[in-house]
Amino acid sequence: MIRFKNLNFLLHLLCYFDFLLLFPVIMTEDPQAEVEMETWPPGVAPIKKEFLIPREIEVKEGNSEPGDPVESADSEKNENGKGKNDRRNRKDRRGIDKNREKRMAKARAEMKKNIVRLCPSVILPGRTCRYGDKCICEHSIEKYLGQKEPDLGEKCFIFDRAGKCQYSYACRFGQAHIQDGKQLEKEPAADYVPLLNTESMPIQIAMRKKQFDFSRADEIVNNLPEQVGAMEREKLRLNMRDLAGKPYLAPLTTVGNLPFRRLCVKLGAGITCSEMAIATSLLQGNPSEWSLVKRHPSEKIFGVQLAGGFPDSMARAAQILVDKFDIDFIDVNLGCPLDVVNDKGGGCVLGTRPNRLLKVVSVMNQVMKDVPLTLKFRYGMKEGVRDTHMVMKKVVETCPPQMITVHPRSKEQRYTRPAEWDYIPTCAEAIGGKIPLWGCGDIYSPQDYYDKLENYPIDGVMIGRSGLIKPWVFKEFEEKSLWDISATERLDFYREFVNYGLEHWGSDDAGVETTRRFFLEWLSFTHRYVPVGLLEVLPPKINNRPPAYRGRNELETLLASDKSSDWVQITEMFLGKVPEGFLFVPKHKANAY
Repeated sequence: MIRFKNLNFLLHLLCYFDFLLLFPVIMTEDPQAEVEMETWPPGVAPIKKEFLIPREIEVKEGNSEPGDPVESADSEKNENGKGKNDRRNRKDRRGIDKNREKRMAKARAEMKKNIVRLCPSVILPGRTCRYGDKCICEHSIEKYLGQKEPDLGEKCFIFDRAGKCQYSYACRFGQAHIQDGKQLEKEPAADYVPLLNTESMPIQIAMRKKQFDFSRADEIVNNLPEQVGAMEREKLRLNMRDLAGKPYLAPLTTVGNLPFRRLCVKLGAGITCSEMAIATSLLQGNPSEWSLVKRHPSEKIFGVQLAGGFPDSMARAAQILVDKFDIDFIDVNLGCPLDVVNDKGGGCVLGTRPNRLLKVVSVMNQVMKDVPLTLKFRYGMKEGVRDTHMVMKKVVETCPPQMITVHPRSKEQRYTRPAEWDYIPTCAEAIGGKIPLWGCGDIYSPQDYYDKLENYPIDGVMIGRSGLIKPWVFKEFEEKSLWDISATERLDFYREFVNYGLEHWGSDDAGVETTRRFFLEWLSFTHRYVPVGLLEVLPPKINNRPPAYRGRNELETLLASDKSSDWVQITEMFLGKVPEGFLFVPKHKANAY
């Protein structure tokens, strides 16, 4: 029996199969050659006929199976005991799974009980165990090594790069630097440079004790007039106009972490920005929030994105960042659609409150000394109500930032429809060329990228989801051609990400599982990539959803799987088997394109 869960998609799919039957397959000698997209049903990726799977058509919203170390909304019934085909329950499965973090945190806590851990006092010289007899960690190196799980590989990436592994006996690649029970050391790699912006612990402690001196930011906020007027800034360390045309990796929550940015820089990203940091969380000394500002030395132009809704907290956060950390600019998030951010006055909501936004921009411009300030907007709250250009005009005329980026979608729209690039000229006219304007949204190929640069009044393009789905898109921009990348080449990039993750989060048990978790978050995007050689029509479109297909080999088929259990299998190629009790809950209740 055929089950249909999405009528519109089904109709497009049937049209696609009819097309294959009625018309000859479009073939070209040049795999890069373009074919008119209008001949294919909208929303369907045109897979070549020989790669289609002739099986029962089933559009899967859930992506786990019984017994898998993953979980999805389909695995539960609603409170009335109704199954997943109930209309109300189908609605509940849309959007972000807001409870997933609690469930995964609970699973991690249970896993820790089954893992033997070595007390840090054994590894770190001069450190004593503060728990004494109540410490649940192992204090005997010999006993620990006798119970430790086998190593995951013969080489330790941290040891090879830094010349010393700080995780010592706890390292899951420890045999690479343990000899006769002693830790080895060697010269670091010639190009090794430590991370930047790592010394935030004293600042966190000072803020928790309310001892940090915010007098400079507070004075600016206290002297802010009711009617904000124009003002001059001191000479800036970076002219944002000089960045025109450089590929800019967008700030991406969760998946835009340091190891991922590092990979994108290697592939050609010229500008990077941190994940969104909440100003109030920074001011509370939240360690996980402060970890977002860390910077790899390869990130030559690096900014931090702040979210917040009030002048005082934004000014204080900006003061710390420019006084204590190595950053090139600060970006204010005016486009986050998440309710948890908007309910506190940040994200899209702040972009619709021009008077408050003017105060935020004014105090940040003053407190940031010579560091540029940029803003990132969506076009408004509701779909079709495009009024952000009026806010932009008011801000630019009163207290201009140094750059504005527009993502031409609404808060309500999220990613459900194509970005409305026809709104960009309206924004450009409102700004009047006084500051650089950048665009963002649905840029998935070199054709998209250069079309926007050449035919729209913008200075540059910011890359978001396409970078997550295929980070080699930056290499495609550089070479101005699509890359028909092989499955083994993709696997090499995964290996690099894992190595960067182990160096960043650690090579002990905790670091391995943190790396695995963020690898899985990334794989929830990479599986959407359809290899160029499998497509009948080029260039590919980011929102096109493929019918069931097989790759050119088993590995390519595995990498295309939308099952979380298969994503876990991919992580096990690099990080070993998942521990007992492991749980991964996909961020979205359904795989939305």
